[in-house]
Amino acid sequence: MPEDLFRKAARERRTLLNAWLMLNNPFAIELIGAAGWDCVTIDQQHGMGGNETLLACLTAARAAGLPAIVRVANDDPGLVGRALDAGAQGIMCPLINSVEEAEAFVRAVKYPPRGLRSWGPYRAKIGHADDYFASANGFTIACPQIETKGALEQLDDILGLDGVDMVCFGPNDLSVALTGRLDIWAKEVQDAMTLVLRKAREKSVMTLIFANDVDFAKPRIEEGWDIVAVGTDAGWFSAAAAATKAAVASSS
Repeated sequence: MPEDLFRKAARERRTLLNAWLMLNNPFAIELIGAAGWDCVTIDQQHGMGGNETLLACLTAARAAGLPAIVRVANDDPGLVGRALDAGAQGIMCPLINSVEEAEAFVRAVKYPPRGLRSWGPYRAKIGHADDYFASANGFTIACPQIETKGALEQLDDILGLDGVDMVCFGPNDLSVALTGRLDIWAKEVQDAMTLVLRKAREKSVMTLIFANDVDFAKPRIEEGWDIVAVGTDAGWFSAAAAATKAAVASSS
C-alpha cells in the first residue's frame, strides 16, 4: 500500500502544507511538487474542469509524489465514487449541515459493510500490492467541511462518526454564516476555529484549515493544525503576475 502521508504526519504532529488548486492544471501540479509542497486539494466545487481534468490532475499528482484530496461539488455519491476510483485518497465535502448529511457522505466514501461505495477502483488500486478492498477503508479519507452553523452545532456528533477521518475548517463560508459578512478574523470565527481544533484532537480526527493568506496561515501552523492550505494556485498566479508587472513598470 502507498505511504499514508496524511496519517503519518498527524501521528508525528507535523503540519503538512497543502496547495489548493482552482486552475486544476497538471503542469502546475508538477511545478508545485517541484517547489516542495506536501499535498494538494483539487477543487471541483469552485475550481475549473470536469472529470477529464480531475483524472489528469490526479495522474500528475501521483507522478509528483503529492497525495491528493478532491473537494467534490456536493454530497453526491456518484461524484465521490468517481474521484476515489480515479485515485484520490481523500474526499472533501462542502456545506455539510448535519450529522445525517455527514453520515451519508461517509457511506459514499467507504466500502461495505461501513458504507455503500461501489466497486471499480480502476486507478485507485494501482500501487496497492495487497487487497485494495480490504485496505481501502483505512486508507481513504472522508473529510466533511465545518463551514455552516448546522455543522458547528452538531460538531460532536459529526466528529464521533466512524469513518470521519478528517475535517476541514472553512473560515470564509463560516464567517458569513456566523456574522453575515466575509471576515475570517472575526471573534466568532476565531472561537469556532479553536473549538474545532480542540474537539477534533479529542476524537483523534485529522484537521485541515484553509488560510486565505500567509498571515492567517502562520498562526494555524503554530497551533498545530495537521494540514494548512495557504491561498490557491489562482491567487498565487494573480499576485505574481501583478508583482512582476509592477516591478517592470516601476523600473521603466
